Amino acid sequence: MTREQLIEDLFSLSRLLRPDRRQEMTPQQYWLLRHLRSAGPLKTGELARALGITMGTATEACQRLERAGLLTRQRQTNDERIVKIALTEEGIARIDALRQQKIDEVLQLLEVLDEQEQQELQRLVARLLATAEARGFRDERRQNIPRQTKE
Repeated sequence: MTREQLIEDLFSLSRLLRPDRRQEMTPQQYWLLRHLRSAGPLKTGELARALGITMGTATEACQRLERAGLLTRQRQTNDERIVKIALTEEGIARIDALRQQKIDEVLQLLEVLDEQEQQELQRLVARLLATAEARGFRDERRQNIPRQTKE
C-alpha cells in the first residue's frame, strides 16, 4: 500500500464516520448538539469558542436548531441580559440517538478485527491523535467533548 492510498483510505473512513446528512442535520449542528449535551447550557459566545466557529455562525446554527425544537434559550434569573442555549428534551433524545447510531455503525466495522487487532488499531489511532495535538492540529468540535471509555 502506498502512502497516498493510506491517505485516501483515511479520508474515506472519515467520510463514513461523519454525521449522516440524511438526518436533516449538518455535521456542524451535530457537533454543536454533542457539545451542549456534554457541557450543559452555554452562552452563544462560549459555544462558538468551544467549536472554533464565529459568533454569527453559532447564532445561525442555534436559530435553526431552535426552530427544529432541539434547542431553547434560557434567560438567567440573576441577570436577564445573559441568555444560555440549552438542549430540549427532543434535542437530548435526537443527539443521543444519532450518537448511538454512529457507535453501532463503528462496532459493525470493528467486528472484522479480532481483539488484538482492535487494541493495535486503538494504539495507532491514539498515537496519531497525540502527534496531531502535539503539532498543533486541533479539531475544535471535539476539543471539549469528554472521551467516553469502556466501563
